[in-house]
Amino acid sequence: MPRVCTICTHPARAAINDRLEAGQSLRDVAGQYSLSKSSLDRHKASHIPSHLAQDGADLKAEFQAARQADRWRYMQLRRNALAVMRAMQGWGCIRSVEEWQAACNDASKRYQSGRFLIERLGAERFLDPQLMATLWQLRQGLMEEYGASSPAMTMVIDLAVMAYYNVLRVQGWIGDLTLSIEQELFAEDALKVKLRQRYGRQVDGFAVEAHLQRLKEQLLPLFERANRQLLSNIQGLRQGRPGVLPTVAIGRAGQVNVAQQQVNLQQRGSRASPDVAPR
Repeated sequence: MPRVCTICTHPARAAINDRLEAGQSLRDVAGQYSLSKSSLDRHKASHIPSHLAQDGADLKAEFQAARQADRWRYMQLRRNALAVMRAMQGWGCIRSVEEWQAACNDASKRYQSGRFLIERLGAERFLDPQLMATLWQLRQGLMEEYGASSPAMTMVIDLAVMAYYNVLRVQGWIGDLTLSIEQELFAEDALKVKLRQRYGRQVDGFAVEAHLQRLKEQLLPLFERANRQLLSNIQGLRQGRPGVLPTVAIGRAGQVNVAQQQVNLQQRGSRASPDVAPR
């Protein structure tokens, strides 16, 4: 004898169908009408037309997309409001030419001391004092070592400090994620599985696989890019140091100045130029 569907004989069948078609979760509907999720799942699979269920899923996806767009607009408005507030607070203190000149002098002192860079990094609010002091000492040491006498050299030093800070941040993310991976792989508990749906039964792999994928596809390439940027800035500092001669590959150079003489070189296999002209 076929089993009777308890949802079809329920007094609130129409309301239950409306909620299922709208994409409401089985757990919420089951809790609201004191039903089991298994009976709701069977009823949804057998007694609700597939196109209605698909319409409900599409409606839920559209709702999630609209909610994500609203959240993005909210963050944009919040950032714009903070920027406007900072501008109003800054310009509210400047009402004359003398106050503007004083603000320029104060900005120059803050920039030379490194305070401007630390503030742009958010150090006073988000960085611990030890990291803040380390970045500041690193900047001042580079300023002293490379003799930053020009604005261009100072900006390169600031870029190097920012690149080093970004490397530390990405490495911190990698370390935190690695702890989660080690906990999943080597803990005494069994590996956690990832379900295809929030309250579904179909297993969609292990949870640690998502961590490994994120480490491989996002964090490690990001760390590599930050590391390359840091090395590029350091190379720019070394090349811009006063008194440092550029490296010349003699085998590839067509003309080399040695002391007071100019020597013209030719490629291997051709006749050497005997001309040596004093300079």
